[in-house]
Formats: sequence, C-alpha cells, structure tokens
Amino acid sequence: MNCKNCNDYIQHEYRFCPNCGAKTEVRRVTFKTLIKDFLDRVFDLDNSLFRTIKGMILRPEAVIDGYLSGLRKRYLNPVSVLGISLTLAGLMIFVMQKMYGGEIDFTGGAQNVNPEFSRKWGDIMFDFNAVFYVMNIPILALPAFFLFNRRKYNLAEHHVALIYCLSTYSIISFPISMVLLITGPDTYLASSQWSLAVMMIFTLYIYWRLNRYKAFSFIWRSLLYILLVVILFFMLIIGLLILLIVTDYFSLEDFRPVEPAAESALLWIGEMSMMLA
Repeated sequence: MNCKNCNDYIQHEYRFCPNCGAKTEVRRVTFKTLIKDFLDRVFDLDNSLFRTIKGMILRPEAVIDGYLSGLRKRYLNPVSVLGISLTLAGLMIFVMQKMYGGEIDFTGGAQNVNPEFSRKWGDIMFDFNAVFYVMNIPILALPAFFLFNRRKYNLAEHHVALIYCLSTYSIISFPISMVLLITGPDTYLASSQWSLAVMMIFTLYIYWRLNRYKAFSFIWRSLLYILLVVILFFMLIIGLLILLIVTDYFSLEDFRPVEPAAESALLWIGEMSMMLA
C-alpha cells in the first residue's frame, strides 16, 4: 500500500511510513481522537511547543538557525508558533470583552481625551488586535536587518527570527497577563509598559545569541535599535490615525480634547506605542 501523506510505498506490517513518519492506520475522527491528536501535537516532546519554547530560552540560535537551514522535525515551525500566540492573544481579548467591556481605557490614561475618541479607539484595539500584533514583526525586523546581521540574514529570515521571538514571549507571558487582567484592567494596562521593556530585553537577548557581538558593539547597536523601533512605532500610530481620518472613521472633532492639553496628546501617543507592542 501507499502512504496517504507522501504516497511512498510501505509494507502492510508497518505502523509508520519510513519516508515521512506518518501513521499508516487512520482511525475515524471522533471527539476522543481529536483531543488525542491535539495533545499529541502540543505535548509530544519530540516535536512540541514546549521543546520549542525551551529552545528559544536556552539556545534560540539552535531553533532559528535550525529552521532556516532546513530542520523541520525537532521544533515547531514559526507559522505554528505564531498561530498559537495569536490564539492566546484572541483569548485575552475575549476575556477583556466579557469581563470588562467598555471599562478598559485604551488611551493609556491620558487626561482630557475626547470620550468618543476613546470609545472608537477601544473598538479598533479589540477588533484588530491580531493585525496590530503581526505589524510588530516588520517594525522589529527592519532595524535588526541593518544592526544585527553578522549571520547575513535577509529580511525574510529576520522576520522568521522575530516571529519565533515575539511568539515565544507572548506564550510565556500569557499566564502572567491573564492573572493581571483578572486582577483588574487598570493593573493590566499599567503593566503594559513593563511588558514592552521585558519584550525588548528578550528580543535583544535573542539577537545577542545569534550574533555574539562584543560588549561595546552590542550596547551601541542595542541603543540605536531601541531608538529606531520607537520611531517606527510612532510612525505606525500616526499613519494609522491618518488612515482612520481619511476613511472617516475618526472625525476631527474626535481629537478635540475636553480641555486643551498638549502634554496629554504626547502622553497618549507614547502609551499607544507601548500597547501596540
């Protein structure tokens, strides 16, 4: 008989295909088999999420270089890891909506912000959270392409590295974020700036492991990298606001503060750059 996955010939007594490793016996799909298949995919230590997360913490260069050099069986591929992190992010948004609804202030605590602007921006954050998450990847990858490239990665390969990096951080931080969210929305939002700082430290750790620059070289590259990332975040927010104005989602009246407060606008833009991360 032939394998249903790779169409290679296999003998009848074989339980697994010697070419691709797929099972030769396929049982009818039931709820029990669905649950078992899910647990096998996630908890199988030979090719698992946990093995990938452990690798990204202890030896990220092995995971990233392994995938880029063609290794596929030992670790989860970046698309799968990204899918898991997006699922957890979606679960977080679901909990936010069910537990707190409109109570969460996505304006970052800026004073005198128009309530209509706050409501509309909150809707955007809820509805397009996954889009904002994915947009972080090129923002972090582009400066890294110019500053952390001793291995001569192309831009697409830097995107792979950042997908592994951001997804790993999101998965690790998910339990903590969920506890903070259940504690209260204010506690969760107050922790966002610290979360961004830890994420940036983890990203720099990944690139240090990948490139092994000397101390002085790594420090100035890291400082310039952070500066460029912040600038790109500001550009993203401003570009997004312009797009929302052009498409009539926001009106100019929505930007009118309750009282004139230029410092509040600056605070809000700064907070948004943190929350989009």
